[in-house]
Amino acid sequence: MKQIKAIGWDLDDTLYQRSDFYRAAFETMQKNVIHIHQSFETFYRIFEVQSDIEYEKFIREGKAKEQYQLDRILSTYKYFNCEMSVEQATIFQALNEYYRQHLTLDSEIIHVFEHLQAAGYDLFILTNGPSIDQRNKLNTLQINRWIPENRWFISEELNSSKPDIEIFNHVAEELGYLSHEFAYIGDNYTNDILGASQAGWHAIHYTHPTHRRDNPNHPTTIQHISEIINLFS
Repeated sequence: MKQIKAIGWDLDDTLYQRSDFYRAAFETMQKNVIHIHQSFETFYRIFEVQSDIEYEKFIREGKAKEQYQLDRILSTYKYFNCEMSVEQATIFQALNEYYRQHLTLDSEIIHVFEHLQAAGYDLFILTNGPSIDQRNKLNTLQINRWIPENRWFISEELNSSKPDIEIFNHVAEELGYLSHEFAYIGDNYTNDILGASQAGWHAIHYTHPTHRRDNPNHPTTIQHISEIINLFS
C-alpha cells in the first residue's frame, strides 16, 4: 500500500475493547443489583444488537443521549425476560461510565502508532458516537500523543455517521488527500469496511476474537493490530 498517505482508525472495539468495561459492569450488577441466568458472552451479543438499534434512534430520530443509553440496557434485559427498573438501568450505566474512566491503550497499539508516525503517515480518528463520550475516551487513552485533536472526526460533530459516504468525503476534503491515498481500520463491517470502501478508501477489517463476525471474508482482514506494520512497511 505504498500510495497510502493517511491512515484512519475507528475507536470503539478497535483501539480498545468495549467488552472489557461492560463485563465489569455486568458482573457487578449480577452480584449486587439484578441477576440473570446468562453468561456475559450471551448478554453482550444481545447488548450489541440493542445498542445499534438505539444508536440509530439517537442519530436519526433525535432521541436524547441519556435515554438511548438507558433504553439499550432496558431492552437487553427485557430480551432475557427480565423487567429491570429505570433505577437499575441507571446503576448499570453509572458502572459502565466508572469502568470506562480506567481505559488504557494496549502496548501493541502504541507500538503500531509509533511505527506509523515514524514512517510519516498522517494518522486520524473517525468514530461514530456522541461528541463528549468519544472525546472523553480519546483523552483517557491519551491518543493526542500520536494523533492531534484536529485529526479527531466524530459523527455527532459532523452531523453524519458511518457508513454514510458524506462523513468519509468530509474527512478527505479536510485532510486534502485523494480517496486512494486513504486507508481505514475498523471492526464493524457495515460502518467501517463498506463505508470506507464505498468512499474509495482501502479498508482493513479488524476481527478481534471477541467481535461479532458479521463478514469475516473481507480481502484485507487482520486479527492482531500488530499486523498493520506488515501492511504498511
